[in-house]
Amino acid sequence: MPWQSRSTEEPPLSLFISYKREDEGRVGRLARALERAGISVWWDRSLLAAESWRTQIEQALDQSALAVVCWSRRSVGEGGDFVRDEAARAKAQGKLIPVFLDRVSPPLGFGELQAIDLSRWRGSERDPFFQDLTALVRARLEGRVPPSPKGPLSRLLRRLTWGSVFSVAIAAIAAFAFNLFHLQEVVCRAGIAQPRLSDACGAFHFGGAPTRGERIAWSSRIPGSCEALRRHIREFPEGVYRATATSALAARRVEQQEKWIPDTKQLSLFIPSDGAALPTLKAAQTDVLARGIKPAERLCKGFAAGGQYRFSRATAEADVAEGWHGCARTKSGYLCSLQGWATCSLQVRQVSESETCSASD
Repeated sequence: MPWQSRSTEEPPLSLFISYKREDEGRVGRLARALERAGISVWWDRSLLAAESWRTQIEQALDQSALAVVCWSRRSVGEGGDFVRDEAARAKAQGKLIPVFLDRVSPPLGFGELQAIDLSRWRGSERDPFFQDLTALVRARLEGRVPPSPKGPLSRLLRRLTWGSVFSVAIAAIAAFAFNLFHLQEVVCRAGIAQPRLSDACGAFHFGGAPTRGERIAWSSRIPGSCEALRRHIREFPEGVYRATATSALAARRVEQQEKWIPDTKQLSLFIPSDGAALPTLKAAQTDVLARGIKPAERLCKGFAAGGQYRFSRATAEADVAEGWHGCARTKSGYLCSLQGWATCSLQVRQVSESETCSASD
């Protein structure tokens, strides 16, 4: 279920919030905080009674620039169908921003998008996780690259400052956070605890490491497949491997393959009865079919002269519908003409293209 701003005459919607009705209290606090931060929010308290509430919600979702989906114990459970439907629609439209109200796993199909953890948020607009959300929303609305989240590192630093025993760790974390001496790359690519360490770095955008979802997708792609690289760019438009994939696509190799496929064509054929009379009707029919082979070959070879076809052989055949109406009995025997077909056995040329893209890991 969504939240809507108090005025129905506000400018085009910026942010749609999808949530489970039982989470209304927490989501209401989030909606009001976002509005105080200057972000236009859609919520459901001003739905028009005369119209279908579901239709209004769908229209609001389609008209919004972004959609925040609140994952909680209730929305990921059996009763969260509407929330999952709205999340799928928002994801398909490229405007989904997931947040956690509880520490839960997102539904199947939504795990690759990094969610902002608001499970411990108590309403403070100074909370770094809330500030991460507002910074992400503003960047998306303005078409900028979203900044790196500060909430996870802030939470970690708060934990480490509980005692002086962690002072050395704090210094290390600070050096890591500011990437002094390229420390992020060194730590994230260390040869221990991999790939979990790299996945953790990728989740917080540290050290140029990919997220777990991108790492798995990249390692499982079909080698040499250009379409696999295009699909990777579509699924991870801001991913670590985007530049590598783009470079490989720019250097793709295209090869043409030629094949000759058996084919048959029938061309109209007429053979006059200008041969010698034969004693039986069968002999006359056999004679005219034999005399028709050379004219049939000439017709078929002429048809194949364009280069798209190769000639193999030709036969003369009577038109079954016409029968042998061209046969007549004379004093000296039987004469037959042929109104039928030159049946051409050919090979047709087919050209297919294959593309290869080599991308290093």
